[in-house]
Amino acid sequence: MKSVALPCLLVVTLGSGHAWSQGATGGSLGNDNKSLSGSSSEPRAAAPARRERSEPRAAPVRRSSDDGGGSVARFDGRWRMSFTGRSKICAGITADSTFTVSGGRTNDGSTVTSSGAFQGVANTSGVSAVLTGRLSGRSGGGSMQMSNGCSGRWTAVKL
Repeated sequence: MKSVALPCLLVVTLGSGHAWSQGATGGSLGNDNKSLSGSSSEPRAAAPARRERSEPRAAPVRRSSDDGGGSVARFDGRWRMSFTGRSKICAGITADSTFTVSGGRTNDGSTVTSSGAFQGVANTSGVSAVLTGRLSGRSGGGSMQMSNGCSGRWTAVKL
């Protein structure tokens, strides 16, 4: 009896090989009504259509690197700039000057963008300087590197 019970238990638990191949355990072999064989006169149900969104998504607002939320005209006017040398060749040396901004350009050819980015080149007594920095509201600051090896920081205040 022991030899017959074990194979019967396995057939009941796992199902017969014939049932697995016919799909009788709940699978479908191309026929939705779960019949073992034959064809159906009923057409196969179509997959539900994808729902369309009722409102299209708005594209994210992208700002250009120049867009600081205002016009470059907000920087128009007279500014006072103070420079302080920080490198070995000019440590502690200070200098003051004024410049005027109009429409994103200074009277010496430097530029200011609407976001306040400041870039310029100056030339005095045969020494050239490259200035970079930012203006914000009524003040600003940045760095300066001169051709004679002097470098330092500058600050600016709108007059």
